[in-house]
Amino acid sequence: MQRYQYKEFVFINRDTKGALYQGDHLIFLGNTWSAILQFLHVTNNAEEVRNMFHSQLNTREQVKVTQNKKVI
Repeated sequence: MQRYQYKEFVFINRDTKGALYQGDHLIFLGNTWSAILQFLHVTNNAEEVRNMFHSQLNTREQVKVTQNKKVI
């Protein structure tokens, strides 16, 4: 289990499931990638949050570029 915090938001990653809390309230529960995107959304794409998930975001961008090259 991994736990990340930014201001009043807490993101908990349990293998393939992610939970996002604002204070004591659960605001999202689902797959990890969707939870990361929600975390970025509710924090207005905060640089600190982007840095927390730097490797995951880079991996997704590399996949998109590779897929786009195959289409051309």
